[in-house]
Amino acid sequence: MDVTVEKTVAVRGGSATARVVGLCLLVIVLDGFDMLVIALTAPAIAADWGLSAQRLGPLFAAGILGMIGGSVLIAPLGDRLGRVRVLMLCCGLFGLFAGLTALAGGYWSLLGLRLLTGLGLGGAVPNATALISEHASPRRRPLLVSVGLVGFSVGGMLCAGLAVPLLPRFGWRALYLVGGVLPLLLIPVLWRFLPEAPAAARELAPGRSGGVRRLLAADLGPDTRRLWLGFFINMMVMFFLANWVPYLAGQAGFSAHQGSLAALALNLGGMVGPLLLAALCQRLDARRVIGTAFVLAAASLVAVGYATGSFGVYLAAAALAGFFVFGAQIALHALAAAAYPTALRATGIGWALGCGRVGSVFGPLLGGELLRSGVPLQYYFSGFGLVVLLAAAATFTLSARAASAD
Repeated sequence: MDVTVEKTVAVRGGSATARVVGLCLLVIVLDGFDMLVIALTAPAIAADWGLSAQRLGPLFAAGILGMIGGSVLIAPLGDRLGRVRVLMLCCGLFGLFAGLTALAGGYWSLLGLRLLTGLGLGGAVPNATALISEHASPRRRPLLVSVGLVGFSVGGMLCAGLAVPLLPRFGWRALYLVGGVLPLLLIPVLWRFLPEAPAAARELAPGRSGGVRRLLAADLGPDTRRLWLGFFINMMVMFFLANWVPYLAGQAGFSAHQGSLAALALNLGGMVGPLLLAALCQRLDARRVIGTAFVLAAASLVAVGYATGSFGVYLAAAALAGFFVFGAQIALHALAAAAYPTALRATGIGWALGCGRVGSVFGPLLGGELLRSGVPLQYYFSGFGLVVLLAAAATFTLSARAASAD
């Protein structure tokens, strides 16, 4: 019997579900750490190497470009090789290249290493999400998927928390060393303790998923296009906030330390928001809950743009933005997991995330260009808010199957 299937048979029921959620949560925590570390280290890197704000934009975008490749090329392997094997592969990729970033000797080597790190990061979340959803009952799926995905914000908080003591004492390279070693240590733990879902172990096989063409077929195509639009818009805004809130705190007259605190507030909101939204999704129509969250996300973005006179107000506005923007995005993953059958789930989530990450490339780059142009913060935060309303419309019009499919 295949080792993966043996593990599946050996662990069943609630204990298996708790184990899966816990281990996938750890993967996503480290994924979030290694994705958001560039935002926390960018000011120190810029000071160390004399980089302008415009040159930071490509550094932010490089990791996201790698994640696009990981989402559409590596993530679908989980539908053929199994989720667990692909999660281990992804941890190895982003752990190795994050660790090597600590040795980067200049701008271009750092850019290349961020691109390669992104490949592993992009393949991890779709397979972790698929694995959790396959161990969860339909009713508990939104909550358990959100519990796992909240790890992204936990990783951001962990990175921001470690940046406060480590950056002044050891420099920016220390954070990349931490982000490299921990995923590599997790690989044998995943191999020993993480089971495939019983249904997935039976159904996952070469050639069974049908690929991206199946996502666009008549029955799945309308929901696929709406999910792609929702992911594209909200991840554009999400990564704009994640990468630029610490830096823009300085533009608003606050210190670098206050910028780190603003990043903590953003990620704290992003940790609480998904859990509360998921709890509501268990009682109410998930499409309505998440669509309303997108509307409130638009309002919170406007608030961040105007909250520059007081650090307390800026901090509160950042937390609200994290609550609704990150919260709506993570809850949207649960809709994507529900919208596709088991044999297509990692492919469906991976391609939705890939489209989202195409949008997220524009967020950091657009932030740098708007900063260069001198456009007031209030205007482009408000512009991002208006665009998020399109994501709300796409979510409200998803089919009922996307909110309730097994």
